[in-house]
Amino acid sequence: MGADQSLTGPDLLRAAAAEVCSREEGISESRARQVRWVAGEYGRALAHAEHPLDAGAEAGPLFQRQAIEAYLALAGRGDLRVRRSASPASGDHSRQARIEVLALLAKAAGVCADLPPQPDPVRKQPVPKRARSLLRASLEEAADQAASPGQIRMLAIGAMVADSGARSGEACAWRLDDLAPSLEEVRTLRRPQGWSEAEAYVELAVLSGLSRAALRRWLTERHALMERVQGTTTALWVSLHPNHRGEHAVPSGTPLEPRGLYRAWTRAVTQTNVQMAGEPSWVPLPTRMEQLRRGVSPKTSPAPRQPDAEQAAVLLDEVTECGRVLASVRRSGEPDTTEELEARVACRKALRAAWAEGIEHAMQLSALVEVGLTDTADLTAAGWEPALLDAIERAAGWGRPSKAQAG
Repeated sequence: MGADQSLTGPDLLRAAAAEVCSREEGISESRARQVRWVAGEYGRALAHAEHPLDAGAEAGPLFQRQAIEAYLALAGRGDLRVRRSASPASGDHSRQARIEVLALLAKAAGVCADLPPQPDPVRKQPVPKRARSLLRASLEEAADQAASPGQIRMLAIGAMVADSGARSGEACAWRLDDLAPSLEEVRTLRRPQGWSEAEAYVELAVLSGLSRAALRRWLTERHALMERVQGTTTALWVSLHPNHRGEHAVPSGTPLEPRGLYRAWTRAVTQTNVQMAGEPSWVPLPTRMEQLRRGVSPKTSPAPRQPDAEQAAVLLDEVTECGRVLASVRRSGEPDTTEELEARVACRKALRAAWAEGIEHAMQLSALVEVGLTDTADLTAAGWEPALLDAIERAAGWGRPSKAQAG
């Protein structure tokens, strides 16, 4: 079902935008914003003296080459902006986005668009292999010394992006449940640029020793921060300081949005570059996260977007049984025996399989608590990273399942 063919000009463009944004296959929120932006711009272009069409233009003429080129020229000069800007002109990236959106609007309007060729995207230089190695070593050294909370968070973000190849929006979407219990892997919902929500898929990426060490530092810092604020969140990346969104105050500990994550990264990188200036062989860190992931070949494996109910039940039973064996061994035997080590390995494999299927941390922890693995030492033996356990407790609002049951 397309836009109403009886509409013209700005009304037709708005209706086409609404049609694109409401499609069942779905589009990302960022793409939806672009669609509404272009429809609004093109509507204003029809009232401009230099555009050959007016508000009465029908769908066919609206998407002919001459009309589109006139709109793109006006938009490129910044003549269609609602607010004045010190640098009104826009570049090739904006032109490319406009052309992509025009194709969507034309399809929703039921016509074929005669679009100009898209500009070649600017090729961004990846961080060279040696520079990436120095980046990892330098960041690790900075975090091990007198690193600020912002630098600790930066280290964790940078190392994980380099390991997973995640885009900034994908990294911003990470939650505590996306971390494996052992912190050895991370789950990422991939949303390639231009893909619809229905085309998104999930990958598991192996995390390096640097990422795991950085995550432990950040989760500890995050826990201390969350202890000082009200409310809970499962977001991995949270703000360090109070801020504002429009007229509303935003407290520290609030989940970072993509723009906030970008600013936090840039701020911490700039600080680190100043501190490390003059060091032998030092290569300044890139202020754009995009450069970190380019050229990266992460070790990944596919995973389901939603757990299969039948398979999840089987895997959770396996977690319960392995936990029962480990609890029994720890109560009756000497520590670090061959029997206990074998029980630990079996439990960790079961936890990993259940996590990879998408079973939430809280469900696995509840299963382990029920069979007698109740304290941090027991759960660490089962394969849980203590810093992650603390974060899960804080996010749940009441602590570990055993504490909730005790209440």
